[in-house]
Amino acid sequence: MILFEGRLLPNEDMDTVMEQLWDACVRGIMNREDVAERVIHAAGQVAEKIKIGTYDAILQPLLQQGTFTEAQLDEVIQFFDEDNLQLKYDIELGRFKKEVEQEERTGRRKVVEPLGILFHIAAGNAEGLPFYSVLEGMLAGNINILKLPSMDDGISVLLLHEILKEEPSLASYVCVLDVPSTNLAVMKRLADMSDGIVVWGGDEAIKAIRAYASPETQIISWGHKLSFAYVTPDVINDADSQQELYLLAHHICTTRQVLCNSCQGLFVDSDDMQVVTAVGQKFFEILQEVNQEYRPEAIGVRGKISIALYNEELESSTKQRQIFKGTGVSVIVSEDSKLELSYMFRNCWVKPLPKSRIVAELKNNRGHLQTVGLISNAKERLLLVEALSKAGVTRITKAGNMSKTISGEAHDGEYPLRRYCKIVEIEE
Repeated sequence: MILFEGRLLPNEDMDTVMEQLWDACVRGIMNREDVAERVIHAAGQVAEKIKIGTYDAILQPLLQQGTFTEAQLDEVIQFFDEDNLQLKYDIELGRFKKEVEQEERTGRRKVVEPLGILFHIAAGNAEGLPFYSVLEGMLAGNINILKLPSMDDGISVLLLHEILKEEPSLASYVCVLDVPSTNLAVMKRLADMSDGIVVWGGDEAIKAIRAYASPETQIISWGHKLSFAYVTPDVINDADSQQELYLLAHHICTTRQVLCNSCQGLFVDSDDMQVVTAVGQKFFEILQEVNQEYRPEAIGVRGKISIALYNEELESSTKQRQIFKGTGVSVIVSEDSKLELSYMFRNCWVKPLPKSRIVAELKNNRGHLQTVGLISNAKERLLLVEALSKAGVTRITKAGNMSKTISGEAHDGEYPLRRYCKIVEIEE
């Protein structure tokens, strides 16, 4: 499905839209206004409609098949309700624009302007992410072209179309195209007409885009990140810490470990493998218990994980790993301290990482670090926060809140709306 100039069109109209797109973008830039207030209000109206069930015919089937939970839907709605979106804009851009434009310099002034045309290449691992990426681009005043992910379920197109129906004057700020990444001719044309390419994806996706993007086009990457929990050994015996382990297990089951802020595994503040193994076994027991409250993964996913775990068991003696395996969950205890992606889908690792080695071990992963769910006593927390920050981590939360984000917080250590703008220096 294509969304162009406020109208939904079939994919068969792609050639016609491509012929008209550049001129439409130029007109949009020439007539560009500060539309943040309109975007915020329109998005808020759509959020209210979701709350009262206007789109239940589309959302309920996705809820029933486990694509996301009610709690996750509520959290997403909060992201673009009017108050939270206004707060996000004020923190990320509104105050910044005022500071820049109110600087007093004799004979000179500065203004904050949108980059121009943003080409969004969104990932499909989070429901509504393509929509939210475009929403951010609109808040900053840009003309936005969105390439839908291959597995998109239509939510992003629906929400963007609804926003345009609420505020038709925003139609020139959004174009959605359902074009495969393998169509390099179209991808290059879209890249060439853009001032910035917003990429949600891993290293390979970013490399592929750099290969066909022109040197003068800015690439704004929100690459795949790795997140983990860091725990002190007393989690085994401390009641409060064990409660946090339960919350961490719920986080793993609800996010299925497919998000950048999903926990892939647990690092333990110890180099004693007996201690690390004990933590791994305890967390396995908790994860196995919590997993019973959730819908099982699809049979294809379970089958793929079973084969992978079988291979792990065959190689466990040479790799020095111990595997705790149950119905739909597993915990692999390893002796190395390497940060890596887990098998996901309720399967994680547990590894040693004494606090004295945090910076040395994690610093090489600085470009891929994101969230740490920290479980420790108050006395050690400050020292651990300092070490994790120095290593390159950009978010430190309680273990159960790793995937919980609030309006106005930075993304991967940066404010997106500021990245989608530029400062123009003007001599009077």
